[in-house]
Amino acid sequence: MHVHSLTYPAITANVQLDTMQFSTASLSFLALIAASVVSAEKQIQINYYNDSGCSSYLGQVDVTWATAVSGGSNNCYNYQYGNSLNIVYCSKPGGCFCNFYYQPNCQGGATQQAQSSGNCIGGAQQLKSFACYYR
Repeated sequence: MHVHSLTYPAITANVQLDTMQFSTASLSFLALIAASVVSAEKQIQINYYNDSGCSSYLGQVDVTWATAVSGGSNNCYNYQYGNSLNIVYCSKPGGCFCNFYYQPNCQGGATQQAQSSGNCIGGAQQLKSFACYYR
């Protein structure tokens, strides 16, 4: 018998799986848990680089919380990484952009803006937060 712990906001369950038997109630419970776990769609991908010219890949952030330019809510994300960055993916046909800030919590004026493609922002080690939008 295997014991698995499943945790999801507001749902925590220990599920015991017997490799030989599954009851209808157990399968229904597992289906309910699986249905409640919804992954958000990636809207924007920001790549971070070790160099200042966006060529030595270091890691990425998949943005799933971007908001519409008109009427969008505060979507600030505190993050500081790498030496340069760019947007390499935008799921919205009207385009995407992110404003980057030297201060946490998107305070002060936006200091850098990355557009949907063909962009590279150096000095990423100084940027401490960003907010992303789509058109």
